[in-house]
Amino acid sequence: MKLLIGIPTGGQPTRPFLDALAQLTLPAAVTEADRLVWTGNAVAVQREMIARAAVARGADLLAMIDDDIVAPPDALVLLVAALEADPDAALAGALYYSRDSARPMAVTRWNSRDTTSAGIPAYAGDRVALVDGIGFGCVVVRVDALRALAQPYFSAHVYVDERSRVVRQCDEDYLFCERLRAAGRRVLLHAGVRAGHYDRARETTAPERWESDAETDRLRMIVLQDGETRLVPFDDTVPRAAERQEPFETTILYAALDDA
Repeated sequence: MKLLIGIPTGGQPTRPFLDALAQLTLPAAVTEADRLVWTGNAVAVQREMIARAAVARGADLLAMIDDDIVAPPDALVLLVAALEADPDAALAGALYYSRDSARPMAVTRWNSRDTTSAGIPAYAGDRVALVDGIGFGCVVVRVDALRALAQPYFSAHVYVDERSRVVRQCDEDYLFCERLRAAGRRVLLHAGVRAGHYDRARETTAPERWESDAETDRLRMIVLQDGETRLVPFDDTVPRAAERQEPFETTILYAALDDA
């Protein structure tokens, strides 16, 4: 089995990430492994180029690990085992939290046409849970699932906060998961693969504490209470935030290759 490990980075991988990467154990079934780094500030396109390389190189599995994720040594072993146990699964991902420890990076009931409909899926212990989308901080993808899709594989939302005058690219991971689900494939969250998310500015690793099974083993949603983000039991009667969407065209421009 051939594995490609893809690393999208802004150019300055964190030391905790590098230390964890060096400790990763390869699954026993992997007979050939390679590593590929794409640098830039357009993570959806970086993921796209990594995915295309996995297909072109004839890889069987593609692992993607972000440069601020602190993966446990057995992460790849456990994620590959989860895929092997579920032939319909195209992707398995680790459990990790946003850098502020506010929320786990996985969703259920997620819809790209109204992202406010999403909830946080139930998970506990070392169980594998079926989800609608998972953050791509640490995932393993079957490359045959990529081959079944048309290029480009990835797209992105551009989030605009007019009040704060902030723009950021997001949701390329959840949008990709949505494509997989539309193709009849399954997306898995492995709650037993617990990865840290390093915050460069504060030099801390999220989450500050891992939640108990009693807290996580239920459907939840994100709400704003007293100016703070909180996770509470899901309630369809709670008013959702207004979301406005409009198309915004982007085009990939390729640098000319030197034929010399």
